Amino acid sequence: MTKETKERKKKLGPGRLALLALLVFAAVTAVVALTDGKSAPAPAEPVQTQTDEPLVDPKTGEIEVFEQDEIDERLSQDMMPIVVDENSPFYEVFSGQDRVNVLLLGVADLMSDTIMVASYDMENQEVSIISIPRDTYYFRRKTDNEAENKINCIYRVYYNRVKENQPKAGAEAVAAAASDILYGMPIHCYAIVEYEDVKNIMDVIGGVEVHIPFHMKYDDTTKGKELHIDIPAGDQIIDSSNVVEFLRFRHTNPWFASQGYKSYYGGDIQRTEVQREFVSKVLSECLKRGNLLKVVKFCVENIDHNITLTTGFKVAKKAMKGLSAENIHMYSMPGTDTTIGGLSFWKVDKDGVYSMLEEIYGLKEAEEAPEGEASSGQKEGQ
Repeated sequence: MTKETKERKKKLGPGRLALLALLVFAAVTAVVALTDGKSAPAPAEPVQTQTDEPLVDPKTGEIEVFEQDEIDERLSQDMMPIVVDENSPFYEVFSGQDRVNVLLLGVADLMSDTIMVASYDMENQEVSIISIPRDTYYFRRKTDNEAENKINCIYRVYYNRVKENQPKAGAEAVAAAASDILYGMPIHCYAIVEYEDVKNIMDVIGGVEVHIPFHMKYDDTTKGKELHIDIPAGDQIIDSSNVVEFLRFRHTNPWFASQGYKSYYGGDIQRTEVQREFVSKVLSECLKRGNLLKVVKFCVENIDHNITLTTGFKVAKKAMKGLSAENIHMYSMPGTDTTIGGLSFWKVDKDGVYSMLEEIYGLKEAEEAPEGEASSGQKEGQ
């Protein structure tokens, strides 16, 4: 927990519980924060020396990203979003007042190994969650090496560039990059979740039953980064004792594979399907009357975020009228694997992103879907 979060905890009062639905929405969807992380933690990269440099755009290295006072002021005016790119082909729908977009980060060793943008359509009571792969190529001028053009490096770089409000600095820089990739999609606020947060949320709700498609077996004995995963196949209770292992599993060790143990097939396709079931059940448990206030209280006290009281009131009133797990749709960032400078990257398909945004914002369905048929898109699991 950062110093800023501890200070926020001291000031917690009854009025802060007005953040209800928005924090549950952000925290629960972010329970899978870190699910795109590797089974074995990546070696920590050298930490840059902190400086007094001002925040700059993560791509150009020249301009400031966001001013939080401006965001708070404009959000207090009927949720008016901050539109990053007024030349965006989606400028008109991005300028609407019926959505709030939250950046969800899963952070470990100062690397944002999970990056998600959750868009809550308050008018139609739907949530669209876009997963941005940690290896997404995002060119930045001022980098020391090619590896720093991976989007998950941005958080660490900007975290270490300032001496105060470090999580805010890192999150805002990632928000600017994510917005750029998404045609200037506005990012209103952020929530940062770490492994201990996930475990504590599961402690509150008591666990959920999930169908495990095969015996998950993995061992990493690296000193200081030990990881042991052993979850049998079948219907299993995922709780605070095994949730991190469940979320981090991607593939087994070669030795275990030779003994018949399996890995997820199709890259992250099967993994996403399994974890969608998990997210849906966790959300349902969190929204139960006996758990709701406990989950919100934990989130307010422990998770780094910049969700204001005004924003919380407005979104909570909307979400409590009809937001449910059935209305959560998950999308993968369109793209392909590529190699640049000997390193593996995820290259974003801009046409695919355009099509995905058309679907999320209801444009494709209105223009293309024949009568009686649903539109096609980039939704996972379809």
